[in-house]
Amino acid sequence: MMLKNKKPTQSPEDSVQIVTFSVGTLEYGLNINTIAEVIRPLKITPFPRMPVFIEGVVNLRGIIIPIVDLRKRFAIEEIHDEPRKMRMLITKGAIPAAGRRGNELLGLVVDGVQEVLHVARKDIAPTPAAATGEKSDFISGVGKVDQRLIIIVDITRILIQQERSALQEAGHDAG
Repeated sequence: MMLKNKKPTQSPEDSVQIVTFSVGTLEYGLNINTIAEVIRPLKITPFPRMPVFIEGVVNLRGIIIPIVDLRKRFAIEEIHDEPRKMRMLITKGAIPAAGRRGNELLGLVVDGVQEVLHVARKDIAPTPAAATGEKSDFISGVGKVDQRLIIIVDITRILIQQERSALQEAGHDAG
């Protein structure tokens, strides 16, 4: 999938490149360095005894990748699926690699992927105190771009340690 890339107005050191995506009515962003690829959703095979937001696994070119539904992870009400817009973001860095190819990859089901933006570091505010806590630990800040507010997600905190351990154990059992 081709994403439009807005050119930076400042030097690369002063900005962060993010991929913006929607989940429900909100706009989120991930550092582009954590995105391996953006694809149309693949058939998900359910995996037993996983948290409700872990939909299962997919086989992407021979690599088994766990899939997280971000609507469920972010506790956003279910909305009518629009398969033509839905995407999977294949990310790296969410799960520590256990010495096996592909184990560090995690797929995220999102409602749509919009664009790549360069956001000035000075325009990324820390997470407001009212929006912090165990259930929102994955938010690393809020990017201000024109009149938009983009919730910046830290892929390394999208899963808590217990969830990462469960996925690693399931991967050992499956392998």
